[in-house]
Amino acid sequence: MVPAAPRQPGRGLLRMNTHTWPQGARTVVLLTVNFDAETFDLKETSAERMFGRYSYGRYAVRAGFPRLLDLFSRHGVPATFFVPGGDARRHPDLVRELAANGHEIAARGIDLENFATLGDKEADVLARSRAILADITGAAPVGFRAPGGELSSRTLGHLADAGFLYDATFQDADYPYVYGLAGGRRIVELPSTYALDDAPIYSARHTHARLQAIWRDEIQAMHAEGVLIPITLNLRGDFGSTRAARIAILDTLLTEIKQLGNVRFMTCRELAGHTLSLGLPTEPDPYLAHAETLANTVYRGDLAIKPL
Repeated sequence: MVPAAPRQPGRGLLRMNTHTWPQGARTVVLLTVNFDAETFDLKETSAERMFGRYSYGRYAVRAGFPRLLDLFSRHGVPATFFVPGGDARRHPDLVRELAANGHEIAARGIDLENFATLGDKEADVLARSRAILADITGAAPVGFRAPGGELSSRTLGHLADAGFLYDATFQDADYPYVYGLAGGRRIVELPSTYALDDAPIYSARHTHARLQAIWRDEIQAMHAEGVLIPITLNLRGDFGSTRAARIAILDTLLTEIKQLGNVRFMTCRELAGHTLSLGLPTEPDPYLAHAETLANTVYRGDLAIKPL
């Protein structure tokens, strides 16, 4: 096994990295896709106005979906799709097709809710979103990614109580890790990185060539360090990766990743299971470090740069 970087930036201190990749891999690539279609547009408009500028979500499922699915099939790589319950209801056949092709279906709320502000409704939204996907695919999802990167102090606990295995929202580490929550509960965190999210680049109207240059540098450096390579894609026609030129760039990047050597592509569920098998020391609930402040300060949740 090729060792990864000797020291991992921990939350507030440096520590030895104890995470190892499976089967001698130098690194693992996580291909994740935010399946945000009409649900995203409905946050700004009504169903009666889903035309013109509000049709990018429809592009996601009409043109983007088959193009991206074909790309993954040609490369023989699995992906994890985070699907809002509302979009799953509108496009159940597409969700079933994903599952039939070996991709993982994970949860993303129902209507891209802000989980930091749901209050007492949070656990119910998580349970209902999980039930929607279970009804469509026949299997309850075990993973979750918060829309906008927003979680409340109780989200991790609700996930553990509902039967989720992992969360994929945080951006604070180079390797997966495990949260130890009250009552012996555990939840795996699969951290992502803003640099490998297509939405910030395309929403800023950068070209697909610009994304290729940024991602090539990031991926090569991550491979050299032996850290996790978490790629976040979006289906949408505006800030997503499913238009023809953007798919061509992804095709090139996937080819280049394979050529780096000792790379393994995994679903989030597979990596979360592997992470638990390592018996890593658990991280404390992140809420505890801020409990006193939050008890006296209203959390606004709108002051940070947030992923989509």
